[in-house]
Order: sequence, then structure tokens, then C-alpha cells
Amino acid sequence: WTITTGSGATLSNANSPTATFTKGADSSYTLVWTITGPCGSSRDTVSLLFPAPVGTACGQAVSYAGESYPTVQIGTQCWFAKNLNVGTMINGNQINNGILEKYCYNNDPANCTTYGGLYQWAEAVQYQNGAKNDTSPSPAFMGNVRGICPTGWHLPSDAEWGTLETFLGGSSVAGGALKSTSGLWTSPNTGATNSTGFSALPGGFRFTNATFNNLGTLTYFWSTSEYSSSDAIFRGFSNVNSDYSRIINTKLYGFSARCIQD
Repeated sequence: WTITTGSGATLSNANSPTATFTKGADSSYTLVWTITGPCGSSRDTVSLLFPAPVGTACGQAVSYAGESYPTVQIGTQCWFAKNLNVGTMINGNQINNGILEKYCYNNDPANCTTYGGLYQWAEAVQYQNGAKNDTSPSPAFMGNVRGICPTGWHLPSDAEWGTLETFLGGSSVAGGALKSTSGLWTSPNTGATNSTGFSALPGGFRFTNATFNNLGTLTYFWSTSEYSSSDAIFRGFSNVNSDYSRIINTKLYGFSARCIQD
């Protein structure tokens, strides 16, 4: 057995198929059982979900997969104030499979520590209802899509990103209220005030040819909403304006992810 996500858990015997699992503080864990023999290796993935921990009122940090995520109230919504950083790192030229995985900018884990992981759309929504990067979920998503978020949280829909935009006064100014002023953005970081505490960081993205681009100048966040079977809707921020852009493009990009409370 290998525990790939979740912290503080133990196994009575990592080599036994009937091992006893003891959870830590997290509410979600992913375990992988691998068998290796003369004909090669095979593996199965087990996802374990436990009731959400007590004390997740907005403004309190959420412990998830070994990381602590601050939360912030913006209007009627409660958001993570930090990009998700869950899953096993794979190189930019590799394709996601059944294990929760992430890309780190320039294949450097230190960038995941600072900016969070980068995820293709299907990975971000965790293949719910059979969703893939070239296939729509069936049935179509209804309600909250938890994806790679912890219990009690979900990836935002396009409509939920829109609610945030409206509350902040529209697309031309919302980006400034959401961008961090920590110094990680390349100058001029136009309009940035981080008045919301959302702290959007310029994590760049993984391009479809497996290269990485625009660290320091751009960031994009997935929504769960599709435009077509191969395209999804996402939101973008730039260092040269205060815009909060609604964009449609291929699900194959590697973008950042945030969680919103159920």
C-alpha cells in the first residue's frame, strides 16, 4: 500500500491486502495497492472519505492532504485563499491517469509549494460522471462538483465565478481585488489590492505541448462548466490589468484550482 494523498494516516502492514488503515486529521485519503510479479505490475486505487472535521466556519483554516488552507468570506461565498496543491507530481510531458496527480511549473516541486499544483480539467473534476478532456460528463453535472476539493467544498462553476465577479463590481475591476500583493507578480501588477484576501498568485500554466508558460504574469482557474466536450470555461488574471477574464479553451491545459464551500 501507498498513501498518495492525506496526512497523518497509518497502515498496520503496508504489504498486506487486509491491512488496517487508521486516519489522521484529514477527511480524504487516496491509497494505491500495487502488485508486482513476473508479468509486470498492476495497481488499484482506493479513495476514502470521512465526515468533514468540526470547525470549518469561514475564516478558519482547512486541513487537507497535508496542507493548511486559509479561507475567506467574499460576499455570500466562502473561498480557499490558497491554490490547491494535492496529488502526486508528474512531469509536464506525462498524461494524468487514475491516480490523483498534479503538474508543477517547470517540473519543479518548489513551484507547487509556492503556487499550488496545475491540473487538466478532467483531473480537476476527478472524472466525475465519466468526464474526460474530450468527453462530456454523462449525466451532465448538476449541483456541486467536489473534484479534487476536500469534503464540504467543491470546485466553482462558471455561475459561481460570475457571482464573485458581480459582487466585486464587474470584470474590469474584480481582478485587482483578487490579486495578491505579495510581490510574486511581475511589475506592474496593475490594480492589485487583494482587498478580498483571495490572494491570487501568478502561477502560470501548463501548455498543451507540455511546456510551461507565464509564471509571474498570468494565472488561470478552472470552473466545472463546459463549453463543449473538449473545451471548458475558466477565469484569468494578468499582471498588466485589473481584469477578471472569462475564457473558453481546451481542457488539456494545466491550470490552478480553488475550492468554494458547499
